[in-house]
Amino acid sequence: MMTMMFKNTLYVSLSFFLCLASLMSEFKIGTLNLNGARDEVKRAAFFELMDLKKLDIMLVQETHSTGDNESDWRKGCGGNVFFSHKSSCSGGVGIVFSKNFLPVSCEAEEIIKGCLLKVKVKYEHVTFVFLNVHAPTKGVDRMGFLDVLCDTVKVSSDDEYLFLCGDFNCTDNPPLDRNHIEPHPVSSRRLRQLAAAVDLSDVWRFFNGHLRQYTRRHSKDNHLSLARLDRIYSFKHHLSIFKDCQITRVGFSDHCLVHCSVFIKNVRVWSAYWHFNTALLRDKTFRTAFEFFWLTHRKSKSDFACIQQWWDFGKCQIKQLCHTRNVTRDITRSMRNLETQVVELQSLAASTGNRGLLGSLKSKKAFLADLLGTTAKGALVRSRFLSVTEMDAPSHFFFGLEKNNGQRKVIHSLSDGGSIISDPSEIRKFAVSFYEDLFKSDFSENPSLCSRFFKGLPQVAAETNRKLEVRPTLHELHAALMSFQNGRAPGMDGLPVEFYKDFWSVMGEDLLEVVTDSLQRGLLPLSCRRAVITLLPKKGDLRNLKNWRPVSLLCTDYKIFSKVLAIRLRDMMASVVHGDQMYCVPGRLISDNVTLIRDVLDLSSSLGIDVGLISLDQEKAFDRVEHQYLWHTLAAFGFSPGFVAMIQVLYRDITSVLKINGVLSGPFSVLRGVRQGCSLSGMLYSLAIEPLLHKLRRDLCGVYIPGCNVPLKLSAYADDLIVLINSQTDIKVLENTVSLFGCISSAKINFEKSEAVTVTGQLGDQLGLPGGLIWRKGGLKYLGVFLGNDTFLQKNWENVVDRVNGRLSNWRWLLPHMSYRGRVLVINNLVSSALWHRLTCGDPPVTLLSNIQRILVDFFWDKLHWIPQSVLFLPREDGGQGLVHLASRGAAFHFQFIQRLLTGPQDLVWRSVSCCILQQLGNMGLDLSLFLMDASKLNSSLLPPFYKSVFSVWALLRKERWQQDDSLYWLLEEPVLFGSLLDCPVGGRTTLSRQLHAAQVCSLKRVVELAGPRLDAPEGLAAQLGIRST
Repeated sequence: MMTMMFKNTLYVSLSFFLCLASLMSEFKIGTLNLNGARDEVKRAAFFELMDLKKLDIMLVQETHSTGDNESDWRKGCGGNVFFSHKSSCSGGVGIVFSKNFLPVSCEAEEIIKGCLLKVKVKYEHVTFVFLNVHAPTKGVDRMGFLDVLCDTVKVSSDDEYLFLCGDFNCTDNPPLDRNHIEPHPVSSRRLRQLAAAVDLSDVWRFFNGHLRQYTRRHSKDNHLSLARLDRIYSFKHHLSIFKDCQITRVGFSDHCLVHCSVFIKNVRVWSAYWHFNTALLRDKTFRTAFEFFWLTHRKSKSDFACIQQWWDFGKCQIKQLCHTRNVTRDITRSMRNLETQVVELQSLAASTGNRGLLGSLKSKKAFLADLLGTTAKGALVRSRFLSVTEMDAPSHFFFGLEKNNGQRKVIHSLSDGGSIISDPSEIRKFAVSFYEDLFKSDFSENPSLCSRFFKGLPQVAAETNRKLEVRPTLHELHAALMSFQNGRAPGMDGLPVEFYKDFWSVMGEDLLEVVTDSLQRGLLPLSCRRAVITLLPKKGDLRNLKNWRPVSLLCTDYKIFSKVLAIRLRDMMASVVHGDQMYCVPGRLISDNVTLIRDVLDLSSSLGIDVGLISLDQEKAFDRVEHQYLWHTLAAFGFSPGFVAMIQVLYRDITSVLKINGVLSGPFSVLRGVRQGCSLSGMLYSLAIEPLLHKLRRDLCGVYIPGCNVPLKLSAYADDLIVLINSQTDIKVLENTVSLFGCISSAKINFEKSEAVTVTGQLGDQLGLPGGLIWRKGGLKYLGVFLGNDTFLQKNWENVVDRVNGRLSNWRWLLPHMSYRGRVLVINNLVSSALWHRLTCGDPPVTLLSNIQRILVDFFWDKLHWIPQSVLFLPREDGGQGLVHLASRGAAFHFQFIQRLLTGPQDLVWRSVSCCILQQLGNMGLDLSLFLMDASKLNSSLLPPFYKSVFSVWALLRKERWQQDDSLYWLLEEPVLFGSLLDCPVGGRTTLSRQLHAAQVCSLKRVVELAGPRLDAPEGLAAQLGIRST
């Protein structure tokens, strides 16, 4: 690879710059393989094409250009041109800017001569990166090219707008992008891995779904070859800046033009409201000033109409007090003074040779490093890397993290029906209107219908109610405060958790007085009733507001009070919420849901039982909970009016302001929805949806599986609901129940995102589905895990290595400056942890974990491996580094599964299904007692993959009985073969274990049934075993 840097910086006058600002709101970009453009007429046709299509930037390949004719290109287009030449008869790539596109500056870099060109364009606060690609035609050469391309893309920051365009000479989706097989599948797969590793998306495919259209045609031997080789890629989180993407035929090349419209409003993410600077908490002068201020302010309570008004006024005065202490300004001034002193001391020491100055010089350098480290740590905290407790070295990378995260929250455009909104003010108006409508109440009283859902709900005990309705105490408020993590975004008042923790001794009793007064009035202070809604992107088209999750940023004093109620409510959730709902119930895990559905799919498949699973997606589930319905539901559960009134205080007369692109909207009323960001919201939602689940349990017949004592009906984790059915009657019951529930609660099913899966496919021909759902076969993705047949299970591990590499590549800039501790934190907390959920519920391919482990160790060492891997895995106190060992962690998850199976809660919903699977092992009919045998002697080959790995792990453990069990039940369940306590071999070629196994006499209970309770009638056992005494 040959690398060359050349720069061309263009400066424009202020008047033209201001004129250009309106032009830059939308521009057009295209890519085209010219198939040679030495001919003057062909170049003229190309420039005419740019004019007709109004293309502002063109990335062209196979220009066949040289330095001799660059001036002809510039003259023809009227704008600027950047080239990477190859020869006059082959290759060459160029980026052509129209005369209307004149940025502030451009930097061009030739990555691979004639094949890969990078141009970075700066315009005010926005940076565009254009990568022009002409991949080699030979597959072997293309592999090396793609590796270089991957490294080049990784250098780009997430807040830079990347346009990766050109002729890739391979496709990443051959079934859709070719009319024949991919000639070199390896490079096609490598391109897909590249896109996954750096989070790129094909823009044309994004707009056109599964449509087939090709960009290059080639005819040979009467065979027409068609392929979509020319593409435009962008970061996934920037797809909303594209208005469209089209493929257009041109007459002077065998390739098509690919072009798209881009609009970028120059959005820079600022803080929309004041945030308290936590650095002030370390300022003794500020602490003294604040304590004096608050003690003085406390004496003025009688001057206000109520304690709430006094409290809110006090918080406003805190903001004014903080403005007098500008920490950033002070640090900057101190750094400037120190830098000057360091330079002067260095010059003085050099000129005089006075070694006594070196000590002073060293101390000032250390203090300067501390100041710089303080700002770096601030960047780290604001970037939400809370697990990293220390910075190893200040760097531009960490300072830039805030920008990366902020860019992902920018909304560049929204879709309103068929039209696209791109103007910032119109985006804000549309978004506010959307959320005003979302939070409007549609509730209508229907007591008779409500009673059908509330009938038979579990009731809260009287003693529990007495504990719930007690007024909050100072101790409870303090415990709630200390349970919060630091570094969370504050509410409208800007005061974070750290502020209240540091000044609790000063303000705690006053907050208790405010809470007590609020409960008496039935209304919180104004600042506590107003939340800031910030939008977080979800999967899907980000031009649709439904694919943004609203999170309420609430004031800390509000969160402290709600946390007190949440702690009280948490302890009794399990008594009123059924065992098949896992969300926000202590002792229940999300893995319980996944385990149940996984085992149902595996068991029904092995037994040939066709089971239907309908996964229902609820539209804006948390945001559509009607407040009046919620109060009725709490009363139906038997919660006391006093406790319900406390919760109502949190929701009475509340408003929100929308934070969008760094700007706050005006306040609007919130008449429904539980606030995502409040400690209570999860539990309130579980209670709100429980009447629906309760009625479904009561009315559905469910699915009966041999060996399970009760029918299986549903699995729920918050609003993620799967219903198990195998009859048209149950489908009708489900459809009617969901419809009626929507009438009393405003809940709404989104059938477009719901799905229905059948195990064998037979139900698809017999049962109709509501809402336009279609039966699918094979499996589904549930709570982040693919479940079903081998094809679906494999999807859990696709591109995992590439994602690990991609995540680690974000940290390689910092690697030379990071300590070993910092590297371990990155590996353990930010990279490996992404695997835990799937490892808990599934079994990875044999070599996957070892491959990832090797990558992690390579990252840790960076270059040379100084000590054996086994030492790295030891704890730090034992001389190691505490690096995670993936295989051991996976084994630990399997041990936890066994522990939960054997000793978990009695109402564990998946235990009966799991026991049915275990009973298939060796046709012994045993389940939990299998774990009393020698696992190495058991043949688990016929079990599902997960259970095979469970027994493989169990065989590694040395087991010892340390306590005698006096239970007659477990004594009779004791197995009598395969290394168990009662296993006793006999002489000859076979053992008694094998004879007992062949006769299916596997437990002491069965022996007692055949030989009598005193074991004094061996004839029956002998007859069963087919042996006789001599």
